[in-house]
Amino acid sequence: MTNITKIYCNTCRYETKHDIKSIHERSYQEIDEHEGREFLGYYEDFEYRFLVCRGCDTATLEEKSTGAGLQDNDGNNIYYYSYYPPRKNFGFRSPKQFLHIDKKLNQTYKEIITAYQQGLGIVTSMGIRALLEGICVIEGIDDKKAWGLGKKIDKLKVSARIPESIIDGLKGLKFIGDDAAHRLKTTEKHHLSLAVDLIEALLTNLYEAKFDLEKKANLVNKAHSASIEKDLP
Repeated sequence: MTNITKIYCNTCRYETKHDIKSIHERSYQEIDEHEGREFLGYYEDFEYRFLVCRGCDTATLEEKSTGAGLQDNDGNNIYYYSYYPPRKNFGFRSPKQFLHIDKKLNQTYKEIITAYQQGLGIVTSMGIRALLEGICVIEGIDDKKAWGLGKKIDKLKVSARIPESIIDGLKGLKFIGDDAAHRLKTTEKHHLSLAVDLIEALLTNLYEAKFDLEKKANLVNKAHSASIEKDLP
């Protein structure tokens, strides 16, 4: 058995050779009995490998698993691989740090990113829709002012002064969420990534950028006032 394997390294940011420092195996089996004969029923097999990158000396834990029902048409086991910490290739994205948004909105956003990272397309889509509706409520657009998310988004155009072209994009987020919630239809990861980009931009525009703009405006006003006082006789 080779003591070297190649995986993507988060630190080096490309696939590198890793030394296999140790291996640990774990199995679980259920033995069933029928007409006096015993046979293997449900089972799970796990193999853990402790890997260290030869380039940067960073360590990774690899989990390889298979089990009952995970076989191809030829009867060969199908294996799933997980890495800790998770690999940052193939569409990895880190959550943005929002400092000036509602706590519930921020928590929902973080859950969306977690679902996206885990490949949960339907959950991600429904989360984006829920976050968009939450933004409308925070902006004072509840069911009394507009019934249905589409009409709430139209109201958002006026209350938050959002251009029509952006409103059309936000309505696209609604349809993505509707497909997930009502038809259990997932969306391609690339399209989901674009949807997350848009919801992040909306949060930045409504809250982060506005706060930064107000802060800088206050600094300019204070500097101007200090200048006037200095020039007074």
